[in-house]
Amino acid sequence: MGKEWALVLFTLLAQASVGLMVVAQALNAKDRTGLKAVLPWVGILMAASMLISLGHLGSPLGAPRAILNLKSSWLSREIFFAAWFFVLWALNYVLETRSQASDGIKATTGWLASLCGVVAVVSMANIYVHTILPAWTTAYTHIAFYSTALVLGAVLYAVLTHRAGEEGRFKQAAMLAIIGIALQLVSLPPYLAYLGAGPVAAQETARQLTGAAPVLILSQALAVIGGIFFGVYALKGGEKGAAAGQWVYGALALLVLAELAGRYLFYATGVSIMVGQL
Repeated sequence: MGKEWALVLFTLLAQASVGLMVVAQALNAKDRTGLKAVLPWVGILMAASMLISLGHLGSPLGAPRAILNLKSSWLSREIFFAAWFFVLWALNYVLETRSQASDGIKATTGWLASLCGVVAVVSMANIYVHTILPAWTTAYTHIAFYSTALVLGAVLYAVLTHRAGEEGRFKQAAMLAIIGIALQLVSLPPYLAYLGAGPVAAQETARQLTGAAPVLILSQALAVIGGIFFGVYALKGGEKGAAAGQWVYGALALLVLAELAGRYLFYATGVSIMVGQL
């Protein structure tokens, strides 16, 4: 797995950052005070993602060169829009925390940053969809990447808001996470069916996933249990205190482990169409 671990962490951190930004903007559209506890972590997660991405770009000098092909390269688009996401996040952070700008201006910069982040994640997914690995060329790749952003963004929003003692919209956040988990669960059986009936490379991926069934089942179980933990916390109304915190921190730990396991399998079981052609 070598460099693939850099990709696992890069994609998860970037998607968590974008998801957190989008969820925070959506749930704090009317009362923007809750954003102050969340926005620093949007930048921290994306900065960490960008640093880790150097593990697969090979050299820091590779990033500027990579944006020269915006018309033809999904990688160039990913880097371009991720960079603009970070710039607009920084502007939004300054406006939200250190200026007297109107809520309209703050919301505009926040949503522009969110839009750039969403396009970056879409571009990220399309990098894999346009490969010679059948396991990656399906709609499941899009579903996996977008649902990860939704799940991690929602649970991080709840954790950070809880830590700051803010009045967050925990029921709405939990609902977003549960929707993301449900999308992953519902889309998995058709994906596995496609692999089993697909070309040789797809069948090889299915065979590998069968061999890794304990990890696959564990990832799904952790996601379901994490969703239950999050739901319990939300039903308690996002109560403050250590007892309530155990539910939301437990949800975070379970959902992060679930996404790590799922993304590990994504990279570990990708098989080229060249398999079986020699």
